[in-house]
Order: sequence, then C-alpha cells, then structure tokens
Amino acid sequence: MRIGAPALATPLRGGYAERTITHAPAWGWLVAWDLLFNGITTGLFLVAAVCELAALDVFARAARAAYPVALVFLLIDLASLVFDLGDPLRFHHMLRVVKLGSPMSVGTWCLTLYSLPLTVAAAISVLPGEWPSLEAVRRVAIIVGLPFALGSAVYKGVLLSTSAQPGWKDARWLGGYLTSSAITLGCAGMLSLSAVMGEERAVAAFRFALGILVMVNLIPLGRLAADVRSALVRIYSPRELVGLTAVCLVGGTLLPLFFLLAGKAPGVLVAAALCIALAGLAIRFAIVRLPHASPWRTERQLRGNQGSVPRRQKTWST
Repeated sequence: MRIGAPALATPLRGGYAERTITHAPAWGWLVAWDLLFNGITTGLFLVAAVCELAALDVFARAARAAYPVALVFLLIDLASLVFDLGDPLRFHHMLRVVKLGSPMSVGTWCLTLYSLPLTVAAAISVLPGEWPSLEAVRRVAIIVGLPFALGSAVYKGVLLSTSAQPGWKDARWLGGYLTSSAITLGCAGMLSLSAVMGEERAVAAFRFALGILVMVNLIPLGRLAADVRSALVRIYSPRELVGLTAVCLVGGTLLPLFFLLAGKAPGVLVAAALCIALAGLAIRFAIVRLPHASPWRTERQLRGNQGSVPRRQKTWST
C-alpha cells in the first residue's frame, strides 16, 4: 500500500459555480433612510431649480423656501451616510482620489459638489429683504448645482446595481427608479411648501404634475420589481409580498391620488406627500434587504452556521 496524493479541497460538490460567495452587508434602516433623504434633498433641489428658472413669477417664493429645506435633508443624509461607515472619522478618505470609472467615487464627489451651490442658494434665500446682486449669485449657484444634484440622485442606484451582491446585481432599473422617485418626492415637497405658503398658482401646477409623476413612477418600479422578483420571493413570504405590493400601490399611488383629488387644503396635500415618502421608505428598505436573498446564505442559516465549510478528507489508494 502507498499513500496517495491528497484530493483538492472542494468546499461544495460542483464547486462555487452556482453559489454566492459574497458577504451580505450588515445594512438596515439607517441605509434605507439614507436613500430616502438623498431622494428628498436632490429631488427638492432639482424641481425647485427647474421651476424657478422656467417660471420665476409663479414658483419663486416656494423655491426660495425649498433650498434651506433641501440643505437640512442633505445634512441628515450625509450624517446617515457617515455613521453607517462603521468608522465615521474616516469619511474624508473617499475624497482623496477621483475615479471616473467608479460609481462610488463619482457619487461622493457629486454629493460634495452639490452641497456647495446648495449651501450658497440656501444662505441667500434666508436673507431678509431684496439683494439684486446676491440674487444673481443665487441663480448662478442654482444652475451650477443642477448637474451635481442629478448625479447625486442617480449614483446610488448605479452603485448598487453594479455590485456583485445577489439581488442588487440584477436590479438594472434601480438607478432609474431612485431617480424617478427623487423627482416625485421633490414635487411632493414643493407642493407641500406651496400649499403651506398659500401659493395658489404653484399649488395648481404641482398638483397636476405630482399626479402624473405618481403614475409614471410605477413604470420604473414595475421594471425594478421584475428584475429582483426571484430575490423578493426568497426573502418574503407570500403574505409579506402582498403587503409590500399594497404599500406600493395603495400607500404610494392610490392614496396620494385620492388626496390630490380631494381638495386644496394644505393638510390634505401634505398627507399626500407623506404617503409618497412612507411608501418610498418601505421600498428602499426592501431594496437594502435584497443581498440577503442568496440561497447559499439561506442554507447556511438553516444549518445554524455550524463551523466552516467541510473539506474533503485525505484519501488512501492501493
């Protein structure tokens, strides 16, 4: 008898070809809130800026109020993003280099560059009285901030969908949905501000626009759901899927449309905006959970995470 050569270590029969070997990120509600606040701040700025540049006499007052609100949501969003890093003091490391081929690098710089003109526009907007020279500066800041606000709204969906994580890597419409949702959230925010400030012409325009956007937003949402259908089925039970669908269709579409048609009262219109935001939060939390849908991870959980993957023992040959 002689000792044969040990067999190669193959952790699983058939290898890793059909297995997911990435580690799911330990993300939860904080990242879902981050995605929501990012949509609110960028959407509010984009809608306010475009409306103000297109029809100053109709949207000027509401837009001036929107920029400070957008800045507050940006600060909350950045705080959520930094604290989710695990080591908040290392956040500045993301700004050491610029990689145009990296969605993370491009998105980080878009957020940084977006924050500067937004801060200028917000600061000038809260100054009392009329300052013609400063108004010109504010309008320049708004124009400069538009491409960076759009980039900030788009990059997170692109970042997640280009990762190797199960669920996310199949979500080709994630960037489109988050961008569409941001514009819808921004329109809802502008409608709320206009209603509270008593801007009737702006309210009429935003009511009509928001009704259209709420229905159009179903298109990228439906395409996204089709992309990640297999992951959703692994994560949620049929009852939970029905509940999530109800939140999207009833809470995020039918209720807002009902409130928009119900009247012009500020409370009713704010309720429509809140429904849209809460439905968006639920959808974003479902997005954050997608990487946990791997069948390999489910198998490990069922085995109770008992030890490492077994290796094939040495064999004896004659």
